[in-house]
Amino acid sequence: MAGLQTILNFSNSLEINRRKMVGIQYTRNEIPRVSATPTLNPWRMTLEVPSRFKYYQARDLMEALDTLDRITPEVITFSNLPALNWIFRYQGAMSTAQLNTITVTSFVGNQLTLNVSGITAASTAILFKPNDLIQIGSLNEYPYPFTSTTQVLRGSGSTVVVTTNRPNILTGSLTGEGIIVGNSCQFNMFCPNMPTYVLKPGGQAMSGSTLINNAYLEFSDAFELYEWVGAA
Repeated sequence: MAGLQTILNFSNSLEINRRKMVGIQYTRNEIPRVSATPTLNPWRMTLEVPSRFKYYQARDLMEALDTLDRITPEVITFSNLPALNWIFRYQGAMSTAQLNTITVTSFVGNQLTLNVSGITAASTAILFKPNDLIQIGSLNEYPYPFTSTTQVLRGSGSTVVVTTNRPNILTGSLTGEGIIVGNSCQFNMFCPNMPTYVLKPGGQAMSGSTLINNAYLEFSDAFELYEWVGAA
């Protein structure tokens, strides 16, 4: 059982944090001075999990989480459950077949240039809307989504430029790579606070005359996931 993916699947709240690292100082006459620290601007997610697991049903989950501990990343996705896949649903007008023809021309700073010559559509057709996810490469190749910060139309040329929420953090040549969009994108996350689990009485279950469970599994804290960008 995948540990963090299971926690995501059963979470009852999701907090997403993509704020930049900034410092704010106030002068004596209360004029703010703001400075931004250049970072890879990683995704951060906080997941709260209700006490719904019976201990005997969650032992493989416990082992998966203990194996990951606080240092090992896991790739997660929002595409595998109807309860989650609407969160990052693709908002543009292109079909899957059309999106599959798009390749990367260049990615410099936060300007992602895409070759769209394979798409036959009206110049006013919408490729991306603000907050649409874009992942470069095949699944698991570069599980580091970017978002489009503006609406992008097909236009009449062979290329379009997408302004992304963060600069290119990927190493190596990306020219010719395809893209994945929307809820099909994946995130490479680890859990630096990795909550411990607590057994609380309840959920009694028998197997014949043998007691096999008498506890629910609770977690000591919310799961604070942090994007693993060290290998990007």
